[in-house]
Amino acid sequence: MKVLVVFSNPPDQTPLRLDKEDKVIARLSRECGDSVEVVRQHASEIDDIHTLIIDGSFDIIHFSGHGSKEGIYLDKSDLSNEGELVSSRRLISLLALAEKTPMVALFLSCYSDENIEDLANAAPFVITSKGSVADTACILFTKGFYEWIFKEHSVQASYDHAIHLLKAKALPSESFILSRRSLIRYKNSIFVESAPKINKDSILINLDAVRNELSSFGMSEELLLHFLSRKLTIHYWIFDRARDNATIPIGRLLFGQFSWENAKDVVRCTKLIKLSPDVPREHWDLWSRFLISYNDLASCEYRSVSNPADPMNHHLLRQAVKLLQLYTRRYVQCAEPQFDRLGFGNLLPHAAFVETECDNAICQLELERYPQVVEALEGALTNYHEIVEGLQPPEEKR
Repeated sequence: MKVLVVFSNPPDQTPLRLDKEDKVIARLSRECGDSVEVVRQHASEIDDIHTLIIDGSFDIIHFSGHGSKEGIYLDKSDLSNEGELVSSRRLISLLALAEKTPMVALFLSCYSDENIEDLANAAPFVITSKGSVADTACILFTKGFYEWIFKEHSVQASYDHAIHLLKAKALPSESFILSRRSLIRYKNSIFVESAPKINKDSILINLDAVRNELSSFGMSEELLLHFLSRKLTIHYWIFDRARDNATIPIGRLLFGQFSWENAKDVVRCTKLIKLSPDVPREHWDLWSRFLISYNDLASCEYRSVSNPADPMNHHLLRQAVKLLQLYTRRYVQCAEPQFDRLGFGNLLPHAAFVETECDNAICQLELERYPQVVEALEGALTNYHEIVEGLQPPEEKR
């Protein structure tokens, strides 16, 4: 687990005991040895945070210092005696630069809960402060939260532990609010939101079909939802075309099947699959390559237009043929010896059909016979799908 803690107490603000909070986090992380890494930044400026966000990949990002209903206060680089008020929207834009979305973001600054509409986009789990918060409460909450989450308890359990500590010490437990962006309940349905970093709308995934399985994969429900939310952003490009039971990797040996007519409406998770850990590495690698490349082929743009054989769409067909040719050469032809070695000789005819249809698509494209190009592309894709289905490793027995 990797944690970034950002402390800021500009000279023009009332002094805070951030040193004590820092000491608590440092002690708890040392007790965990190499399993926890904490990066701490004091007298934080906006440029400091920018550099850390770009260079690091954090599971938790923690802000501690003064805040207002407009944002949080950071130090200025010009050594002036005034702090810089950074709005919540500006802060979220900064966090969006991170290569990896943190699972938890803590904003332990006064009135941060006033900005939850913006701050909720920082991570699947966001902890904010309600109103003005005293040092003693903030330090104790920090102690309770980290001593639990560093021991690999869930975010919810860690938050609850911290709240119980506050109540035991007769400190205001209502000052700290946990918001869960990942899990959305609406009427009788549950959803998880996957928000891409590119300029695209969020994907909303309906989990009704798998709601009773979320805690049965050897990890907490919230960690599974975090993986699902984050991984689907990586594969966002496949959602441009309607699909039925598309298999997408969402964790180690863990996959989901998803269906959608229009991903801007809702995507349905129809099944969660955990593969057996006994699967040979060669088999796993082979299937993964075919699965990802199949998703790429199935998402080719020609498949989303009403008349792909129209000469006006020749550039889309050319792109698709080029991609099919690449994957046939890189994966199908190279994998044929592995099919025999791994006991999948029955898939060799499908591999041969993919090669034949690929050659046919190239020839028909040169002749500008576009209906035949579409037919060859679809024929190749059908046989590619048969290879993916035939190679799928067995599921773990639960």
